[in-house]
Amino acid sequence: MKQQLGLILRLLTAVVLLTALFLVIDRDALLATFLSVNPTLYLLGLVAFIGTILTWTLRWHLLMRAAGEAITYDKSLVTLTIGMFFSMFLPTVVGTDLGRVYELGRDDSYRKSILVSTVLLDRLMGLMTISLMALLGLAAGSQFAGNQGINLTVIGTLIVLFGGWVLVFNARAEKLIFRIIDSLPVVKRFSASLHKVYDALDGLYRQPRLIAQSGSVSIINSLCTILATLLAARSIGVDINPMYFFIFMPIIWIIITIPISLSGLGVREGAFIFFFSQVGVTNSDAVAISLLYYSYNVIVGIVGGLLLLYTSVMQTRAKPRPQS
Repeated sequence: MKQQLGLILRLLTAVVLLTALFLVIDRDALLATFLSVNPTLYLLGLVAFIGTILTWTLRWHLLMRAAGEAITYDKSLVTLTIGMFFSMFLPTVVGTDLGRVYELGRDDSYRKSILVSTVLLDRLMGLMTISLMALLGLAAGSQFAGNQGINLTVIGTLIVLFGGWVLVFNARAEKLIFRIIDSLPVVKRFSASLHKVYDALDGLYRQPRLIAQSGSVSIINSLCTILATLLAARSIGVDINPMYFFIFMPIIWIIITIPISLSGLGVREGAFIFFFSQVGVTNSDAVAISLLYYSYNVIVGIVGGLLLLYTSVMQTRAKPRPQS
């Protein structure tokens, strides 16, 4: 019941936010913008977005292999694509991660604690890399970021993420966290599972070479994400300095990780308007860029849905039939 209520509330949030946005923007201009999309640039943006998926898969695949799971890159790619399907109906980050854990969790050969720990570390590395990208964007293009609020948002986010990273992997902090968990009746019953997840997470963290490799892949992943958005903007004729995308997109990505609407709808569009309107982009164009970028997610998500159907059918066929 709680899950259903949460789903309904997020759906209502998305509807309310989108309705409010469409009431304040020029809808005729938005329609005209969509009709003017340059198909070549749009498709190039899709290619860049596929690059995002491929590098994201590689980062997670490296973590899974380092944790001792015998998984192929193809299997990792199929699983992540299925996760993108889940993100269409759940909050963006939560949906993708739950989809990955669900899909591999159906196979008993994968350890649940490893699945959860690698997904968590993969997500954390992605957030930190894209935040660092925003900071580098501010440093390299300081003349493009005169808004003090944006500067403080980027720096504050980095402090929180890196501070959290240090805190989580600190032995004293670990003891304190689990002491609190063990004192809470509702959470205490999950203590053993949480310990397994933390131990797996800590084991991955203690591998500097792995962190360096996956961190390098993460940088390329962030560049692909920014490039996909830039090409989506160029496909409708928005010709602002590319540096703005390096500064704004990481912040927008962090904002839409807040799980308050389905697939980030409404939140993402509002964030695009807030940031890009400050550099001369009209509200309708900002919404168009957001929705074009989201369309890439939908395309990959549809493929993920088909793959989920295929894997489900294959698993059903593989199950031994009860003898009569």
